[in-house]
Amino acid sequence: MRSRYPIVRHRELRPFFRYDALRQRRRPLAAGRDETLVYRIGAQCTAGDVDAVTARRATAVSVVDLRPNVIVAVGRDVAAAGHVLDFPVTVTFACTVVDPVAVVHARHTEAVGDMEHFLAQDLVSLPDGVHPPGEGEELRRAVTAWLRPRAAEYWIPGVDVVFAGVDVGPAYMQEA
Repeated sequence: MRSRYPIVRHRELRPFFRYDALRQRRRPLAAGRDETLVYRIGAQCTAGDVDAVTARRATAVSVVDLRPNVIVAVGRDVAAAGHVLDFPVTVTFACTVVDPVAVVHARHTEAVGDMEHFLAQDLVSLPDGVHPPGEGEELRRAVTAWLRPRAAEYWIPGVDVVFAGVDVGPAYMQEA
């Protein structure tokens, strides 16, 4: 099962006159430890505890993860030079939600909707066939030097993204 970050759960709330509205509102979403509820009322969002009137007027509610330094890992296989072997490259980022309202406003964008895919987009342009199978450490240093300045440019609404590191495993043969 794939965990969801930064929006853990989201529910569109039906108007009161709909058949299942009462059942849906009787079982409201609840925020756990290090989570907050963000209510959408029309085009506005409100985070945290709200009064009963505001909760009734809400058209949607989201649960946003507020844990600091959540590790998001993305990976790609990089071909070794002159061989049919691949290096598994894993890049990790430490992410912290700083503005849950901005996260909910941007939930339909690629950056928030699929954070792993958004952070992995630069890995596609890693050069294949440069390092021979025994030079995994050299590949790790090269990828780190290439990604460190680029990671500062990642902008995800409401989320602070910090480049945490690169891990390169030993070269292996890809099965067809």
